[in-house]
Formats: sequence, structure tokens, C-alpha cells
Amino acid sequence: MDKDSEKTATTPVKLSLGLKLGYGIGDIGCNIFIVSTGMFLLFFLTNVLGIEPALAGLVLLIPKMWDVISDPIMGAISDITHTRIGRRRPYLIYSSIPFGLVFFILFVAPHYESQLVGAIHVGLLFALGCTVFTIYNVPYSSMVAEMTDDYNERMSVTSFRMIGSSIGVLLAGGLAMQLVENGGGGESGFRFMGMIFGLLITIFCLASAWGTRNARFLQAIDQKPAFWEQTKIAFANKPFKALMAMYLIQSTAIGVLMAGQIYFVKYVMKMPETYVGFISAILFITAIVFIPVWVKIGMKLGKIKAYTLGLSLLTIMLLSLIFTTPSQPIIFFIQMFFLGIGFSSFQLFPFSMLPDTIEFDEMKSGMRREGIFSGAWACGQKSAYAIGPGIVGITLSLSGFVSSGDQPESVATGIRIVFCVFTGLMMLLSLIPFKKYDLTEERFEEIKQLIRVQPR
Repeated sequence: MDKDSEKTATTPVKLSLGLKLGYGIGDIGCNIFIVSTGMFLLFFLTNVLGIEPALAGLVLLIPKMWDVISDPIMGAISDITHTRIGRRRPYLIYSSIPFGLVFFILFVAPHYESQLVGAIHVGLLFALGCTVFTIYNVPYSSMVAEMTDDYNERMSVTSFRMIGSSIGVLLAGGLAMQLVENGGGGESGFRFMGMIFGLLITIFCLASAWGTRNARFLQAIDQKPAFWEQTKIAFANKPFKALMAMYLIQSTAIGVLMAGQIYFVKYVMKMPETYVGFISAILFITAIVFIPVWVKIGMKLGKIKAYTLGLSLLTIMLLSLIFTTPSQPIIFFIQMFFLGIGFSSFQLFPFSMLPDTIEFDEMKSGMRREGIFSGAWACGQKSAYAIGPGIVGITLSLSGFVSSGDQPESVATGIRIVFCVFTGLMMLLSLIPFKKYDLTEERFEEIKQLIRVQPR
């Protein structure tokens, strides 16, 4: 072992506050992209460009199919990257500026006579944005497993990432429509929002690349497995497979929530579009505040029991929303508060469990392949989030949605079903594969002991 690799391998597992903050800030930029596109790109297509909802949902789904290929490839590429600053950080540095720039261009409205051509234009730009996001986010997500091998310290650094994630979600969900209004509404408003958020994406992503300059990293593996071999590696890992199945189902529900929120506020609760910012603030500020609470609960009960508790609360609140009427705004705000508590657990626990599954793979294979698992994870997350707008778009079309003027009552009914019932049932369904996830803290420590005695 050379001196550099020996130094990185013996770095203490306890991470400094500065390093945790530096890592966590990167997810602010990532979630500005995820939430802005997830919550408002479908609305931009249907209500600004006048594109039929089912076509709009489809054109946002197709680019995500590219992620099925690009995310695992990016993960494997980062696994074999040799640089003096590690396997992951070069991608954070060089993708940050293109990331923000593509986001801005995405919300510059095209002018075509054909709905189809306009939809394809936005879809291609979205595919480009997703690719740049992959180049940044997959290596970024892979870093936690390298930083420390301590079970609870991983939950701690993940909590900083999820606080960053929640801040990004809050900025995007809370400010987007206000920025659109400040920019003049319509096309010019969305263009203004794209410019401001694109700049913030670049700033936060570059800040994280700098803030993780002292993070521990491991040496690159010797060769990149073929694509299908990567898939076999990921899904031969039983804890990862159970966690991934659970998270795919939940992310589909969250994708529906993101895309459907503005329609629920506008057409079900009969509130102005700008109220989305206030409601998002209730939801995501609560999520931020409760992340440290969930960390403590996770340390006391274990991640599995704590997350089951969070999922139960999230499910109950989603199902309860179907009974809320426009005359009950206070009840709606209270529901958003408790939904934020449950959503906070969704932000924390799956991402703190993912690095633990990588240790399981190392026990079996003797290799560190964080990128393969982070790539497969990101692919599943983004694909599920993309399905959400498609489901909402089809529901709107079937319900009789019109791009301008008053909506028929059937639209509100359709939105209630997809936003409340569908998402709640999906959360319940996710508990089935979650029951097969068994990486408790005790088992995790046993796996670490087995890894230590393996011949190198």
C-alpha cells in the first residue's frame, strides 16, 4: 500500500462538522433541480406551453429511461477513476457549471406551432439536464461509504445531506412560483426562475466540491464491469435489493406528490398558485427541523424500526388528505405539518441504509464498489420520480383537464385520487419488500468484523 492510500485508509471514522456541512450543501443544488423539475416542469408544459397533459407526462418520462443506462455506467466509471483527489470529486468540480446552465435553458420557453415539437424540445433538454445531474450526483452519493465505516456516523453525515436536501426542496418548492410571479409570470417568469435557480445550483455544487476536499477516499478498483455484470452485482445483494424495491415504490409516490402538489393546491383546495410556496414551507421546514429528531430515534430504536414509524405517519397523513375540503385550510396546513414529519424520515433513513448494503457486498466480493450501487440507486430514484409526472398527466387527461378556463369537477376528483389514495397505498405497499431488509446495527458490526479478517 502506498503512502497516500495508507493515509486515506487510516483517517478516523469520526468526521468533522466542517466536512459534514461541506458534503451536505451539495444536495441543496441537487434538490433544487429534482424538485423544480418534479413539481413545476409538468405545470410549465401544460399551463404555459399549452401541451396536452398526457403528452407532457410522456415526454418527461422518456428521458428518464436514459438514466437506466447512464446512472450505473457513471457509477462504475467513478469506481475506476484514478486522480490525486479521489475517485468522485473531479466529477463534482467539472459538472457544476454545466448543471446550472442546462437548468436555466430548460425553462426558456420554445416557440413552435406544433405541440409535439415543443414537447420534444423540452424533453431533449430535460434528458441533457438529467445526464449532467447524473455526472454530479452519482459520484456525490458514493462518497458517504468512503468517508467513514461507522454505522451511526454514516447516519449523522447523511442527516447533514438530508438537511441540505430539505433546504433545496424548500427553496425550490417555496420560492419557484414567487420567482415566476416576480419575473412577470408565464414564459418570462419561468425564464427568470430558471436563471436564479440555475445560478444557485452551480454555487451550491461547487461549494460542496470545495467543502469535501479533506474527505477520506479509497483507491479505485482495477476495472469496470460490463453493464449487465453491474446489474447482476447490485441485485445479487439481498439487503440492497430489498431496500431498492422499497425505495422505488416510495419514490414513485413522492414523484406523484411533487408533480401533483400545485394541481392539488389550485384545483382541489381552490388556493392561488403562489400558495404552493407557503405550503411547501410548512412541509419542508418541518422536515428539516425533524431530521435531528429522527437521527436520535434511529439511534435508540434502530434504523429499521424508526423508519417504519416514519412511514406509518406518512401513510396516515396522505390518506387523510382525501377528506380535506377548501373550507378547511387550517386542517390542511396541520396535515402538511405532520406530513413533513413523516417526509423527514423518508429523507434520512433510506440514504443512511444504502452505504450499509455496500459493506455487505464487500464481505461477499472483497471489493469496494460504491459507484455501482449508487448508480443503480440513482437510476431507480430518478426513474420513479419521472413516472410520477406521467401518472399525474394521464390522470389529468382522463379527468377532462383543460389548459385554460374553469376545470370540470371531475379534475378535482381525479387529483384527489392520485394525490391522496394512490400515494398512501404505495407507501403501504413499500412495507412488503422492506420487511426483507435485515441489516440491523448488530448484523452490520458482524459484517465489518468479517471484512477485517478477509485476506487482502
